[in-house]
Amino acid sequence: MYDFFQGTMPEAVTKIHHDWMHYWQAVCHFKVIQVPNTTDFRVLGTDGQYLMYVHFVDAGRQQLDYVNYFDNQGVKVRREFYDNRGFLSRTSFLVKHQEVHTEVYYDLQGQVKIIKQYDITGPEPKLRLITLKNYQQRDFFFNTEQAFQTFFFNELATSDDVYFCDRNRQTAAALGHTRPAIRVCSVLHSTHLRIGEDVVSGHLKSVYRYVLAHPDQFHRIIVSTEHQKRDLLARYDNLPPVVVIPVGYTTVHPVKIDGRDPHRIISVARYSPEKQLPHQLEVVRRLVGEFPDLTLQLFGHGQKIEMQMRQFIQANHLEKNIVIRGFLPNLAEEYQRASLALMTSVEEGFSLATMEAESYGVPVIGYRIAYGPEDIIEDGVNGYLVTPNDVDELTMKVRQYLQHPERQAQLITNAYNSATRYSKQTIIEKWRQLIAAL
Repeated sequence: MYDFFQGTMPEAVTKIHHDWMHYWQAVCHFKVIQVPNTTDFRVLGTDGQYLMYVHFVDAGRQQLDYVNYFDNQGVKVRREFYDNRGFLSRTSFLVKHQEVHTEVYYDLQGQVKIIKQYDITGPEPKLRLITLKNYQQRDFFFNTEQAFQTFFFNELATSDDVYFCDRNRQTAAALGHTRPAIRVCSVLHSTHLRIGEDVVSGHLKSVYRYVLAHPDQFHRIIVSTEHQKRDLLARYDNLPPVVVIPVGYTTVHPVKIDGRDPHRIISVARYSPEKQLPHQLEVVRRLVGEFPDLTLQLFGHGQKIEMQMRQFIQANHLEKNIVIRGFLPNLAEEYQRASLALMTSVEEGFSLATMEAESYGVPVIGYRIAYGPEDIIEDGVNGYLVTPNDVDELTMKVRQYLQHPERQAQLITNAYNSATRYSKQTIIEKWRQLIAAL
């Protein structure tokens, strides 16, 4: 939005290079002193006064990030921010305690395009006024960031455009206040209720409150599963049409079954509390006596949970059976080697990892939770659904799967077949039907 009004959209800008060191030293005759072990510099005037603190992104001093300016008392009075394309984008004017009083945004010629002014008399700075300067030969004024966003969305829209709001916290209210003729669809990427809350009376997640409190401002609500659609309609009778379109699509990747390790399990999830990865570690701990070559490969990231998992692995001498692999951008080879995936989340909006596993012919054993696993996993067909948080049942299902190679082979084949439900063409067609109906 700011690039649009500043006239600095990508197609309008060629990267600007400026030799700042030459300018400060040879032209201004300032003294430049590098801060040890950083890409930062202090700049002193000819009389020795401390004028600027400069931060470069790179050691080659090609990309200036910001410059802080100081008065003769050594108090910071303003900060200039430079775009990564090399031009001055914004200046923040500071008052006591370095609070921002005014922000000014510029075009490529250094002309002021946007002014944001703040009330700093309270405990937190509060926006007072936004001024858009000389836009279409006049100035515009906005009291809130939301009103400014709405103006932007109105300016962009043409008669055939449709807005899809998939960052509801940031943009739902602004899009909801656009002109009535503008079509806006809200996309719910996750569960709309807090964990464990009742479908009809439970507390909503804050990210979706605006949409569900103002359904008349939206032309469609898009969810990933039929289950979530049913839950929404059970609670609300005033919603616009609720459309089910899975959040992703698959491409089937056939792998010969003899290329898989029958005792290799894969898990793809953030190392975070809601994924309940310790449940998976406990399953392996219980089964290694029966399957000494059993391995669980964990892909994801999250420092705190990773540390806890490493402690568990060490305490139970499972270094050969549980491997924390971290984040990998491409898991194709890992899926091709695995014969089973586990999913132990508290909740999922859809579970792309489950869908991806099925596309590689990897059956999934997971908790029967809202919303994705119930839709993707067909119990006993392409995997198994387990009572949430029941580690005993989870262990039993994994044991049964590992004990019966012929059953493994059948579920692997079925996983490929079920993945076609989420083919690229199928999902594209759902989007086409939605747009045609608007």
